[in-house]
Amino acid sequence: MYICEFFQSLTLLQSSSCWLNEAFFEDKVYVEILPKEKLTSQICVQDNAQNYLIYKDSYHQLFYAVGIDDINEEIETLNAFQISIPSSQAIYLEASVIEAIYLYDHIFDDYQKRWPIDLLLPLMFLDNLFCQNVKDNQECFPKTYRIPCLHQLFIKRFYYFIIQYCYYRFQCQDAHSLTHPYHFENLVQNKLHQYIQHSPIQNISELTYLENKALDQFVRKMSQNGS
Repeated sequence: MYICEFFQSLTLLQSSSCWLNEAFFEDKVYVEILPKEKLTSQICVQDNAQNYLIYKDSYHQLFYAVGIDDINEEIETLNAFQISIPSSQAIYLEASVIEAIYLYDHIFDDYQKRWPIDLLLPLMFLDNLFCQNVKDNQECFPKTYRIPCLHQLFIKRFYYFIIQYCYYRFQCQDAHSLTHPYHFENLVQNKLHQYIQHSPIQNISELTYLENKALDQFVRKMSQNGS
């Protein structure tokens, strides 16, 4: 089944050195992101990097700098992935994007936690990031989702998930591929908003008008296992 092959292809989501999580901020307060040259003597630097996350200790109110170059490198790596599908299948790109969003939404239901949900952001949070509503909804967001470099990281991981799904959905051959459409990011954002407005759905054809029984059965099995 192409869906299993797709999940196996998500090598950039199977492991991560991203230490910047909710546990990290249990006793810390995020301040800002600064390049190396703007650090001051009042900030305790913990490692050597080009860019730093500045935070303060909740107990002593001291300021610390920890390097985030690894996060920026991951963003650059993810950004290099481009959509490539057979030109004969280009008409189905919108449907494939919605299918990927549908699958992404339901992996959070999987009781076995086989998928890398700790590296992903639920759809409602992503939609807020795309709409740039984070500052307006501070209390609704976990601490990590308020940090600009993590906004980019979660969004790029989402695009990567969509792109890889499209690749395996169409079983792409490089010799017959369509290069990255200039409107791809806007397409994904629009389809995400559409999906949220119409969810929950029972079958993917409710949105795409195209049957995909394999996908529906896969999603249904995950949802049943999670209930």
